[in-house]
Amino acid sequence: MKKSLVLFTLICASLLLSACKKESSTDTPKDKYAFRKDGTLQFHSPEGELKAEFDIEIVQKDEEIMRGLKFRDKMQDNQGMLFIFEHIDFHSFWMQDTYLSLDMIFIDHNYEVIHIEKNTTPFSEEQIFPPKANKYVLELLATSAEKNNIQEKDKVSWQVLEN
Repeated sequence: MKKSLVLFTLICASLLLSACKKESSTDTPKDKYAFRKDGTLQFHSPEGELKAEFDIEIVQKDEEIMRGLKFRDKMQDNQGMLFIFEHIDFHSFWMQDTYLSLDMIFIDHNYEVIHIEKNTTPFSEEQIFPPKANKYVLELLATSAEKNNIQEKDKVSWQVLEN
């Protein structure tokens, strides 16, 4: 009987310790959604002058588009996320579960910047609507547009990395 009680106590203690064990860092959403370099994107002035270049993660699937940059607490100055939509529309965004303040750059089907929403508010559920229909949106860290003199009417181009 005494051995059974000791064994039962050890099993309970073991279960209690494993339940209280801290999650490993590989289990957190922040690490799960680390930056994935899919290509590079350039901004050019209307006259063709190169203004800036960024490493980009490209998202096209509905699930990726809905997640966007949610749960990420860091991104490098030279990184961004490019959203590619199937159709031209007034694609709007919000900042729910987004830790970083962003610049959202709305781009039309002719690869021209049509609107820049600067310094968005983290965790805001307020919709951000572009004034014109768009096909692409690029999210960069807040102040990136200003630092790189990115303006409406600038042109964008990008290259996708080979797998």
